This record gives sequence, structure tokens and C-alpha cells, in this order.
Amino acid sequence: MNFYSVFKHLAFKLDPENVHDLAITSAKHAPALADLFSPVKHDDKYKFSHSGLDWEFPVGLAAGFDKNALAINFFKKLGLGAIEVGTVTKLEQIGNDRPRIFRHSKINSLQNSMGFPNAGSDQILKNIQENYKNDICLGVNIGKNKLTSEQDTPAEYAYLYKMFASYCNYLVVNISSPNTPGLRGFQKKELLTPILNAIKAEQKSLYKPVFIKIAPDMQTEDLKMICELSKELSFSGIIATNTTTQHNFGAGGLSGQYIKKISAPIRLKACEFLREDPTQTIIGVGGISTYDEIKEFWQAGGSFTQVYTSLIFEGPLLLKKIAREIDKDLLRLELKNVQELFQYYQPQK
Repeated sequence: MNFYSVFKHLAFKLDPENVHDLAITSAKHAPALADLFSPVKHDDKYKFSHSGLDWEFPVGLAAGFDKNALAINFFKKLGLGAIEVGTVTKLEQIGNDRPRIFRHSKINSLQNSMGFPNAGSDQILKNIQENYKNDICLGVNIGKNKLTSEQDTPAEYAYLYKMFASYCNYLVVNISSPNTPGLRGFQKKELLTPILNAIKAEQKSLYKPVFIKIAPDMQTEDLKMICELSKELSFSGIIATNTTTQHNFGAGGLSGQYIKKISAPIRLKACEFLREDPTQTIIGVGGISTYDEIKEFWQAGGSFTQVYTSLIFEGPLLLKKIAREIDKDLLRLELKNVQELFQYYQPQK
């Protein structure tokens, strides 16, 4: 039995959020704890560069795990290729009432109705300055405060972009969480365009790649519209997808194994809409847990992938498993590294 199996056996008897908070605090103060979980060692053969971003491994950490940027060094030591922190809001926010995280162990899934609880932009910037050594690709996921008006929302996203652009490698516009009332309404063109234009104005002074994170519960025409906006306004692309509300478990979004059948078609459709524009990048997240799923994503035109829930249910051995499958594929195809592997699986123009 590996160390994570023991940890999981004990942790899953306790409240999910309490365990998560304790784990993050421990990881912050003792990042060397990562060595207990048989991490994937960073190796040049796993490095993956695309569209100006350099990842140490093709799988990174999705937003929501390290909301306040406290445990960046721990997650780097686990062998993840990139770390995305947040969602960060301008002002500190306590989020929705507890309990707000629920495990569905029979289907390896999590249900959350968090509502962007975080320490606020001032404190999280301090945390990044304290904990980030500029030695791994760092993304910052940004969102609006619950009480911010529709009229003030574009300025708030622009404020957060300007605040964090100097301290990270990319940013993510989160308009797809189901747990902030009205937030998914900003996936409509008339509300999303002012947000993107406000950020674009700030990019003129300091450019960093910006991605738009979308929901899996979208109509095809809305997805196509967002992809077209990303191209038209020269944003970097799409992160597909956030959690789903297509379930019967109550309030909140569902992630993990359950979301595979919902997230994957949206992800692949985004690839289809953006495939002919080489400036656009699609980052895949939502139920991804195998190398075969990563290959399918590459074959459709996708690039980087992220994990969250599968990391909780499988532990860091998930990364080891993917690394072993990559090694087998490199040997089979007589290729040297992930970069060559990615190019091999990219769709033919």
C-alpha cells in the first residue's frame, strides 16, 4: 500500500473541506512532504512548450486546488507541469455556506458549491511573491466578486489582470463557475465582450496570455461565439471545461469521472472551432485521468491538460501512471520527448 492510499483512507473519513485546508497548510509549510508520494521527477524529456508557454510536464494543476497560492512549491515537487492558482477575486470573499464540498466516491467525483472563497487579490499577490520562485509555469485564474454589479464587472477583471500580469505566465478569465449567481451569464457575447475589451486595453501596457474558461453546459452556438471572440480579440484561447450542473445531486458543480462524457465533447468541439488558427490554444480539463484521453485531445488539436479531482481520488500516482504511458509511447514510436510526441499526434493541416 502506497503512502497516498493510507492518507486517503484516513482523509476520506473527514469533512472534505477541512481535510483540504489542512493539506494545503501542511504543503505550504513543508513542501518536501511531496517526496512521500513518489512524485514524477522533472525530466527534460517531459518538457512541453506551446504558444509561448513552457510546462515541465504535459499535465498541470487546475484552478481551485490552491486557491490562495500557498502551496506552489509542493505541487511543483509533485511533478506537475504548471500550477494555476485561484480563482482570485478583487476583495476577500468567504464564499457560500458550508458544507459546500461533497465526495461521490462511487463515481470518483466531487460536488462543490464554493462560490470563490479566497483571501482577496492583495493577500494572494503577497502569497505569490513569497512562494513563487519563477521556476514553473504559473497561471492566475481571476473572477468577479459576488456583489460586483454587471456594470462594474469589466473593470474588475481588468484590475485583476493588471495586478497579476507581472507575476505569472498566463491568466484565466473565469466566467463559467456555477456557484456565483449570474456569472455564467457573462458567457453571452453582449456581456463577455466588454470584459475582454477591458483586459485587452491593459494588455497594451503589459502583455500576458489570457485564456477564457468555459462551462461544459453550453449550447454549440455559444461555444462557437466565444471561440470567435477569442480569435477576433487575439486572446490566447480556451480552457475547457469548468464543472457541470447536469446532475441530480443538488447545488453546485460536479467534477471528476462523472464529467468525462459531458466535458470531452465540448473540449473537442472547441478544438474544431479553433483548429485553423495557430495562435489559439485549447487547454483541456474536466475528467481527464489517462494518457489515452490526453492523446485524444492532442489528436483533435488540443495541447496542455489539467487535473484536479482525479488527483484527489488517485493521488500523485496518477502522474506516475501517465509518465509511464508516455515512456512506453516514446519507445514504441522511437521519439525522444513529449514535444515530439505532441507533434506526432497533432492533426494534419
